[in-house]
Amino acid sequence: GNGKVDCQDPDCIHAIACRPEERAKLEIFVMSQCPYAVRALNALKQVLKEFKGDIRVELHYIAESRGDGFRALHGQPEVEENIRQLCAMKYYPEGYKFMDYIWCRNENIRSEDWRACTGANGIDAEVIARCARGQEGASLLRTDIEVAEGLDVKASPTWFVNGRHKFNGIDARVITENFCAHNEELAPCQGGD
Repeated sequence: GNGKVDCQDPDCIHAIACRPEERAKLEIFVMSQCPYAVRALNALKQVLKEFKGDIRVELHYIAESRGDGFRALHGQPEVEENIRQLCAMKYYPEGYKFMDYIWCRNENIRSEDWRACTGANGIDAEVIARCARGQEGASLLRTDIEVAEGLDVKASPTWFVNGRHKFNGIDARVITENFCAHNEELAPCQGGD
């Protein structure tokens, strides 16, 4: 009823048919406390190392917005961890620094002691806490989950290559093969360095 149709309609902005093809882009959709997502994110370490600066990785979260709050499959602790990870992404994006926090958390993802994954790695616990406690963190999650909802992603982990090509996998070989199937011009996809 807004006079806009197809990809011009804001309700369709995240639909796969409306997404542009973006070369060398890899997205992962996760529930932060899902054991399969943990394995997939840990495998991402090898993929990032292999592709060095030739890949652009984005993480997105699977949850539901409920009034002023959120619902996640693994409960409120997962909602809170999703928000902390988004805050880490916002404040520590350079060189995927935020992944140091995520990889550390993955060692014991259900632990309440998330602060143990800050400090020595250059990530400030107070920056994360300030973001996660307030409207900023809630806003980050609310905006981010719209992407998964628009693509109707419900399984964790789910990957998209170049914004358009969906697959599932939790090990570096499967991730690399699917990424290379749509980015064959990159040196690691050709067996080069």
